[in-house]
Amino acid sequence: MSPLCESYVPEDKLDEAEVFYPLHVRLCDACLLVQLPAYVPGEDIFSDYAYFSSYSDSWVAHAKRYAEAMISGLRLTPDSLVTEVASNDGYLRQRASRCSESSRPRTWPRPPGPAGSPPRSSS
Repeated sequence: MSPLCESYVPEDKLDEAEVFYPLHVRLCDACLLVQLPAYVPGEDIFSDYAYFSSYSDSWVAHAKRYAEAMISGLRLTPDSLVTEVASNDGYLRQRASRCSESSRPRTWPRPPGPAGSPPRSSS
């Protein structure tokens, strides 16, 4: 059991019970995809979300260097597909999608809006 991620209890509610949710991991036997069931809608998590990786200039610079190193080291091309898993604002995927056109891989989901905006649907 765990409370909602990145949620902060306001001082006036410190003596109240906090809601906890199960942490059950689901595994697909066919493709080995691992994921957690969605007990809470994304809007309930990201409406007052306190942390975005893109707020840290040094982390964004690291992500840029890492993306460039991976694109070069793995010899990614525009035919390659890069996915970013468990990112709160797509900071790494954004770096990959900004590389030179000759080596820029396709990215999924599409990069989100401006830094600090919640993740958007890729549909």
